[in-house]
Amino acid sequence: LEAFINDYVIDIVKNPEKYKLIGVDFPAAILLYGPSGSGKTYATERLVEFLDWPSFRIESGSIGSPYIHETSKKISEVFDKAINSAPSIVIIDEMESFLSTRQGSGQNLHHTEEVGEFLRRIPQARENNVLIIAMTNMLDCIDPAILRKGRFDHVIEVGMPTFEEISALLASLLSKIPTDENIKVENVATKLVGRAMSDATYVIREAGRIAAKESKTKIDQLCIDTALSSLPQSKAANHRIGFATGIKGG
Repeated sequence: LEAFINDYVIDIVKNPEKYKLIGVDFPAAILLYGPSGSGKTYATERLVEFLDWPSFRIESGSIGSPYIHETSKKISEVFDKAINSAPSIVIIDEMESFLSTRQGSGQNLHHTEEVGEFLRRIPQARENNVLIIAMTNMLDCIDPAILRKGRFDHVIEVGMPTFEEISALLASLLSKIPTDENIKVENVATKLVGRAMSDATYVIREAGRIAAKESKTKIDQLCIDTALSSLPQSKAANHRIGFATGIKGG
């Protein structure tokens, strides 16, 4: 995923002249799919931080409405704001909430209108230097028209984080706070393999809370072990593709 982001987003953004010479004006829309906790949101947030562009979110909590035409109107407003702020990013979270297939008895004219609005606005956004990044846990539910080339050119699977990725995140988090030199990052990472990246972040934050409560000036291995023990049991899963813990320059 890191290589993909560097090649298909960052290098194009950093070197627009050489890409325009061969007809590539701006990065195409990206869809990240995979299980909950695999790091889709984490990877997106790191890219947003790296690009440092204005970002706008489309999610059911802020856009969804029971009133006919209201949801599609709000969708259009987000795209308008992004275009006016370009270069910018539009993040579509829980994509299946808006863009599930229009076939079937459960669908109605209201939903068809929402899908149609996305079909119209996504190509327009790219033409106006707006990067679209969408996320879903349920790729099979997405309307096929949305997944065609010209809308989402890149559909990328994001699996659960690997040992190396968790180790990199732990090292990054620990580098920002006082820590005991005897902490064994590799051992901690091993215990977190198969879990969401947010669990790794939680462990370090909880370890910090424990250290402060005990009036310690540094996080030590005991604090981390105690934090690990507070996590619910989880079965480790091996997924083929992971995601970048940091974005390097193109």
